[in-house]
Amino acid sequence: MLEKQKEILIAVKENIEKIESERYNSKDPVVTIDKSDSHQNVIVKLLTAERTGAPLILEKETLYPAEDLAKRNFSKGVTTLNSWRFRKSSTHFTDAANLARDLVLQQRINLYKQLHSLLQSTVLTAPDKIIKSKGKLFAEVLNSLKKYDKLSEEEQYYYQRIIDSLYGIASLLVAGDKKTKTQQLFVRCTISLSNREYLAANIWLFKIYLLNRDAFDSLAASDKILQKALKSLQLYVEVEAGLKEFAEGLPIMASAYDLQTIFADYLKTVFDIEFIVETKRDFGFPEYRV
Repeated sequence: MLEKQKEILIAVKENIEKIESERYNSKDPVVTIDKSDSHQNVIVKLLTAERTGAPLILEKETLYPAEDLAKRNFSKGVTTLNSWRFRKSSTHFTDAANLARDLVLQQRINLYKQLHSLLQSTVLTAPDKIIKSKGKLFAEVLNSLKKYDKLSEEEQYYYQRIIDSLYGIASLLVAGDKKTKTQQLFVRCTISLSNREYLAANIWLFKIYLLNRDAFDSLAASDKILQKALKSLQLYVEVEAGLKEFAEGLPIMASAYDLQTIFADYLKTVFDIEFIVETKRDFGFPEYRV
């Protein structure tokens, strides 16, 4: 590392520690660029402001160098939330909240933190228990929309509608709607795949098969590829779960990723819908667009 770069990074680290200490003591620190500052000091202060989200005072004007970074983290949070990567999404929203100074953006971030909890609960709660155990959470998030006074009425109404839509999905799960339960299982499979939990992913796929057994068996009767995939999946799950002893000569399994793709294609036929498109729509919170 160049000596000059090393000096700058050390100074930035010291400034960040100072700002964090002031914040710990309930202060709201700012970074000020003075006319007397050297080029190196200006670079140090710019980097400090960007990395901490602290306001930057330049010639009596207040700038927020980290605002773009906050917006990027927020957008990443929405994207990862809607692909059900909940841990990563939560990290992005936290990072965005730490950097954001714009009041509208702050309110959007706080709202999406609530939507994150709502969607995660809907995905991970047993279908028959969602309304009973999470009904209050839906009501709390809907009621909280009133406090986001920096958002336009149109934007508040938009989020009210998509929250209501998810409540409708939760109601269908409680009612035992086969398509909606299949979608929830498919989402859980996707989460397991993103966590590299391949046994769990295959179990979710097997549950999808059991839920829609008649339809899958009917398709498999004239489709040797599907027939082989279902038999292999059942045997794999039974062996891994200890329901059957391991035996040599087990059929070669498709990867869990490939098997999920196969299932998605057949589920389009089973329910006569664009299955993945509708699942993302039903179990997601797209950002409001003007």
